[in-house]
Amino acid sequence: MNRLTRRLPFEEAAVSAAPYVVSDIAPLRRVIVNAPSPADYHLEVATGNFLHYNPPPVAAARQHAQLERLLAASGAEVLSMERLLDEAIEEARRKGQFATWLRASLPRLAPWAGSATGATLLSRAGHVQFQTDAEGVYRHIVDHRLGLAFTRDLAVMTPRGWILGNFISPSRRGEASLMRFAAEFSPSLREYPVLFDALEEGLCLVGGDLQVVDERTLLVGVGHCTDPRAAPLLAKRLDMDVIAVRMRGDSTVRWKPDDSVLAHMFLHLDTCFTRVDDKLAVALPYFLEAEYADRDPLTRFLKGLLVEPTVDAKQADDAIANLAGIGWVRRYRAGSGDVDDSCDGMKLVDLVRAWGWQVEFVGGAADALDLEHFFRVVLAEHDKQASNLVATAPGRVLAYADAPRTHAALQARGVDVQTFDGRDLWPWWGGPHCLTLPLERG
Repeated sequence: MNRLTRRLPFEEAAVSAAPYVVSDIAPLRRVIVNAPSPADYHLEVATGNFLHYNPPPVAAARQHAQLERLLAASGAEVLSMERLLDEAIEEARRKGQFATWLRASLPRLAPWAGSATGATLLSRAGHVQFQTDAEGVYRHIVDHRLGLAFTRDLAVMTPRGWILGNFISPSRRGEASLMRFAAEFSPSLREYPVLFDALEEGLCLVGGDLQVVDERTLLVGVGHCTDPRAAPLLAKRLDMDVIAVRMRGDSTVRWKPDDSVLAHMFLHLDTCFTRVDDKLAVALPYFLEAEYADRDPLTRFLKGLLVEPTVDAKQADDAIANLAGIGWVRRYRAGSGDVDDSCDGMKLVDLVRAWGWQVEFVGGAADALDLEHFFRVVLAEHDKQASNLVATAPGRVLAYADAPRTHAALQARGVDVQTFDGRDLWPWWGGPHCLTLPLERG
């Protein structure tokens, strides 16, 4: 059986290697990134948004380079996606399989099978951009790959091997193919077994929704970008307790254009919650605590707007209903995937507090009735991905520089917060946690 599709039971996987990622805060040893490049292609047709143009991310590339320097300084080996794809292409060619893979996965690039490089697959090779036919009419070859800067979304490494993702967004589906290709053929990734491939399972799963708590426990945000049906399957396949956290109330995941504030506020689990130390996490306030259900600042704001004649009442009611469902947890037992009702009535912050953790909040502590603080401080810093942090070791995190109140609260707890400029990265709705795909921790 192909290594990529091999299913390793817990006992077999456990002896295949030492644990790869023992927790989301263990010392970072090896990590994948994909820096934006001014040579990237910036046109997209997969979603029908064919007149949308993304300018060359020159500043974003410089800012990402700051992140890479901080990662290297922490002692981590930093691998670029382009290098991994170059390796994979060379290995696939050696095995006589590259042209076949390219024709099946990215057929419009098939004419370049003999010369393609990692840059070609990443849509940053000039010879596949702005192609025209004999009449001079544009011929579309590739979509942009800006989403690939957020390598965390592609996959998650667990203690015993990979979970490979699958996107609902048409513009990002090609990214999953590239990750699967690298995982199968790149020599640098050869040792890591694939335990769960969401594409093969026919389910959507995005890595930004998954966080490894320890060798026995996995957090999974579900309902928005990751299908809720994945949670019990992961509990069975990985033999880990899976804590499913509702990011939206949907029972399945379906693609539809959604530029609402709520879609961005709760895009992935790491958009509103990450762990930063042994028993410390940072979270968006109110929405992940049961005591504020139906009386968080945003719900109270929306209820007040319903009396305004110009407000779309259905849109407001839908938003209120969505907010009511966010943050509730359900535990699936390791091995069986059976529901464990010990978490009933709890949201995520309630659960981790029961574990003995403390939680700091975006914008620092404030009165829940203080709407001005919520809008002027909490939402402003949340937009800068204030809770989307990546730990390089327990109590040491990398963060964008634009959330001073959140950083001050963490520093008061003894956390070493190292910042870098992210003003051209955070508008893409991802932070340092999203920009990094750890391969080895601990």
